[in-house]
Amino acid sequence: MNKTIKYLVIFFLLLVHHVNAQQQWSLQQCIEYALKNNLQIRIAYLNNELNKINLDQSKANALPNLNIGANNTYNFGKTIDRFTNQFANTRVQSINMGLQSQWNLFNGLKNYNTIKQNEFNLLAGKKDVERIANDVSLNVANAFLQVLLAKELVIVSQNQLNTSNKQLERIVKMVDAGALPKSNRLEIEGQVANEELNLVNAQNQLSMATLNLALLLNISPDGFDIVVPVLPQPEELPITGSAQQIFDLALNNQPSIKAAEFKVQSNEKSIKIAQSALSPSLSFSGSIGTGYSGLAQQITGYDSLMRNIGFTALGEPVYSLYLNPQYQKTPYSKQFSDNFNRSLGLTLSIPLFNNFQIRNNIKMAKINTESARLQLLQSKLNLQQMVFQAYADATATLRKYNASQKSVASFKEALNNVEQRYNLGAANSVDYITQKNNMANAEAQLLQAKYEYIFKVKILDFYAGKPISL
Repeated sequence: MNKTIKYLVIFFLLLVHHVNAQQQWSLQQCIEYALKNNLQIRIAYLNNELNKINLDQSKANALPNLNIGANNTYNFGKTIDRFTNQFANTRVQSINMGLQSQWNLFNGLKNYNTIKQNEFNLLAGKKDVERIANDVSLNVANAFLQVLLAKELVIVSQNQLNTSNKQLERIVKMVDAGALPKSNRLEIEGQVANEELNLVNAQNQLSMATLNLALLLNISPDGFDIVVPVLPQPEELPITGSAQQIFDLALNNQPSIKAAEFKVQSNEKSIKIAQSALSPSLSFSGSIGTGYSGLAQQITGYDSLMRNIGFTALGEPVYSLYLNPQYQKTPYSKQFSDNFNRSLGLTLSIPLFNNFQIRNNIKMAKINTESARLQLLQSKLNLQQMVFQAYADATATLRKYNASQKSVASFKEALNNVEQRYNLGAANSVDYITQKNNMANAEAQLLQAKYEYIFKVKILDFYAGKPISL
């Protein structure tokens, strides 16, 4: 029974490994996964959550505050009680409770401009998240295309090796039959060994490209592979529009430009916030409170006493009724009721001189705003440079692809010619190997140009506002 369970566990692990090994990712899956799990995007998103909190707080600052407080104090030594206004030279207990509120009625529109500034900061933060997401998407697309290129280079290398192996089999038979010298076999064997090395290098390049894509996605490279899509040929991917037209579209949809524009608007509000300190401010305040004093006493009754107030002419004493009051501490409930108080107030503050702090704050806000405008201009110049450079790269790569196509066609014809002559013994192995290597190099250059052009066109589509796809 234990062996059966052991075998089932092994079978299950092998099945899981097989499923993982067969897992293939499309470009869309890679991009979606990267957008959800990329650390830079997550950090940018959390930073923008702070902007949202700042916006919520600035809106809340326009509301009145409300606070309740209480304290219990024992006073030792000479003091004046605030409720009885009596001097005390013993320990006195005092309890104060109150509810206070303050509302800023006007402060030069500082609250309003702060809210608007934080709204622009939140919008700029969202665009920064989009900008990072776009950069990640481009990096993933480029890494994905590098894997596709590496796969095709492996196929080319394998085909070259297969052709040489077939040629070697034919040469070995002819050498064994005495139709060709042994040197021909040695030369072809050297070519086979060289192409085996080329295949190993191509496979290593594929492994590295796959590893780079997996690391970019932050997943394990074990069993990771991609879906090979049916790619259009470069002639089926024309460049739509001029460089200027693509740049005009990019100005309206690129998040880096939008973020810079929102940052300019945010800094413009900072000037108004600094200027608001020049304006008078008016605030309303109100409070209710009560308290208790250990000195407070109340009369509970009177003792009737007779006391001598003088004598008559005959010398007889004269007495008067005297009421002696009896005291006890006033209870908490009565004091809280008797000491209940309310207050309302308006506070006006007019700034006259603040050591030039307000003036310097306004100057700094204006400098920061001008700096933001220059950064916006620099962002537009950088975008223009990238668009025009990408357009020039795409057109140059297309010319390279067309030239490589002609080169492959020429080398293919030349290789066929040499191969026929070589098979008939009219050409030596050096000529055949040279043409075969030329053909392999031409095919590799054609593949490089093909994938480079596809990526450049996708970059131009991205600048034009189109989603990245294959």
